[in-house]
Amino acid sequence: MNIFIAGGGRVGFQLARLLSKENHDVTVIESDQNQVDHVDYSLDVSTVTGRCEDVLLLQSLEVGEADLFIAATGDDEINLISATTAKGLGAKKVVARVENCIYNESDILYETIMGIDYILSPQALTAREIVNYIQHPGMVATESFGNGRITMLQIQVTKAPHGPDETLKDISLPGGVLVGVISRAGEAQIPFGGSQIQEDDIVTLLGRSESIDTAKKMFQGVEVRNDKVVIMGGSRTGLQLAEILERDGRSVKLFEWNMARCTELASKLKKTKVVCRDATSRLSLEQEHVDDYDIFVAATHDDERNIMASVLAKEVGVRQALAVVHQPDFVPLVRKLGIDHAITPRACIANRVVKLTTQKHHQAIAMLEDGQVEILEFKFDPSSPLHGEPLSEVKFPRHSLIASIVRDDKVIIPTGADVLQADDTVIII
Repeated sequence: MNIFIAGGGRVGFQLARLLSKENHDVTVIESDQNQVDHVDYSLDVSTVTGRCEDVLLLQSLEVGEADLFIAATGDDEINLISATTAKGLGAKKVVARVENCIYNESDILYETIMGIDYILSPQALTAREIVNYIQHPGMVATESFGNGRITMLQIQVTKAPHGPDETLKDISLPGGVLVGVISRAGEAQIPFGGSQIQEDDIVTLLGRSESIDTAKKMFQGVEVRNDKVVIMGGSRTGLQLAEILERDGRSVKLFEWNMARCTELASKLKKTKVVCRDATSRLSLEQEHVDDYDIFVAATHDDERNIMASVLAKEVGVRQALAVVHQPDFVPLVRKLGIDHAITPRACIANRVVKLTTQKHHQAIAMLEDGQVEILEFKFDPSSPLHGEPLSEVKFPRHSLIASIVRDDKVIIPTGADVLQADDTVIII
């Protein structure tokens, strides 16, 4: 695909990195020469120095021929203007990143009036992912394939499913379920029979939807509920998270150190207890009895404060801690410090955009571990050279695996003897 990205900052850089790895033709437009130099040095993409809302520049770059135009600067209005301009010039699909809740609340109206196909908010996507983790303890991600017949479940291991000397081949998983990916300290691998699973690993289970819950219990201890939640940070992410949790009937306490922002939050939130204190202070956490809560969520714009507060919360006695981390390189560090989970806003929006680029070729896609792993679903084409060949005779690329086959209403975990047939739905990692 011919893709233009307006903005070479955190979000734009992450998008360019993921999309260029997918062999798309990517051009980044950025006005800051330092950012342009950084993108040029780090990525195999084209760069243009200039203002992305300049219609003459966009016209000279033939943006009208683009398959996808993504406006991802840090300025909402510039993103809306440049996306609308690109659409007017003829770009097939345009996406605008926005942060102001005014645009989020009226996204359908803006999409209709301005011709923008998708208005995406990193804060809203991050808040929704945090809620998903809170509602489903230990679950990192989930996706459905094969019209709901196959479920992908990415979970954190809290109970090793085998003894110290046993391996994956010694685990008796329910029929139709396999372990597709093991992630440890931020590094993902496709396992083999000799692989071992350890506590705190992130495992990706794939298989029959009716069997997946049984498999999940083998990797986790007693399931707990996150009914009481502490949020640090009255950012838009923190506010949206509190609003959703209120509607969900959970008890919420929100720390925000800025008095003016506390007053604003208190007027918007109906049931949340807003505390005007610094949550990076052990004394504040102890005096506010955060040890009585189930999960601590650090959602400020400052990675270091989020990480430090999460570590403190765990030491004070909170059972689980989750940190919002804007720098993906910090994610492995977060887990090493004993923090249960990290969510990266730019990865949330990048994964959403990457899914848009695959819709023509794949029925579903899941992106895991900051783009290290893709899980794709597609209909098998009988004209493929794989047709009629046992899978054991096919030389697949390294680090890839056919995880499941849906044939009629039957889910098959393939072996080397299986042969792909016309109209099979194939799930590949």
